[in-house]
Amino acid sequence: MKQAQNARMLFNAVSLSRDSMTVLDDINLTLPAGEITALLGPNGAGKTSLLHCASGVMKCSAGRVLLNEKDIQLYTPLALAKKVAVLPQQSGLNFPFSVEDVVAMGRYPHSDGQVCDGKIIHRLMDILHIRDLAKRPYTALSGGEKQRTQVARVLSQVVSNEQLDVYENSLLLLDEPIAALDMPHQSLLMALLQTLAAKGLTILIVLHDVNLAATYADNIALLKAGRLLAFDSVSKVITEAMIKQVYDVDVDIIAHPKTAKPLVIREV
Repeated sequence: MKQAQNARMLFNAVSLSRDSMTVLDDINLTLPAGEITALLGPNGAGKTSLLHCASGVMKCSAGRVLLNEKDIQLYTPLALAKKVAVLPQQSGLNFPFSVEDVVAMGRYPHSDGQVCDGKIIHRLMDILHIRDLAKRPYTALSGGEKQRTQVARVLSQVVSNEQLDVYENSLLLLDEPIAALDMPHQSLLMALLQTLAAKGLTILIVLHDVNLAATYADNIALLKAGRLLAFDSVSKVITEAMIKQVYDVDVDIIAHPKTAKPLVIREV
């Protein structure tokens, strides 16, 4: 397992049980500051539950989650919102707020002023191709448009200005953010996340697309049945043997012709 220095978040022997079932089992994981960690694994592996522990939504049955060396459960809701932004799998928002108002919700924890907030909101809406939807009711959007609006909202929570600088010591948790996006917007989002990570943002992202994770992530964490099987750099984790162990499928792995990153090909 990779030993991360300058960890933004530390999972220390984290276990989680629900209804007498073990969901997470003794997870020890460090999220390096300013890097993208992709969390992979089959359905039911515990990926979303791990994000819930990371965000403080769920309290661990055992162990601790530390954010900037402080137990996540000791943060006030406002203090936590200033450091951690979360995009869940599904949004329960079902009110006809305008798209611009939804994106502006991410600015609530901060006190940088309306002018600064407006510049950040409009910049992110431009990048994510939703500026022309600014006044549209959120409930009238397509699935992909809603997802881009929600992405803009959580990014507005961690971005401190229109130059896309990020708040110090901040963390972004994303649960399958590309699920409703078409291919161009998937690539757009992942490249944007790389830009923000280079500026110091720490990112934990749940993905099902192994090749997308291999292309854009710095590190891969593999979960299966609530246990962490591997955590290391992309090239060390994305191997034929590890994919077989986690997903129980046979694959071939070659070097991508342009990036040299591992490229997973399903055997016929």
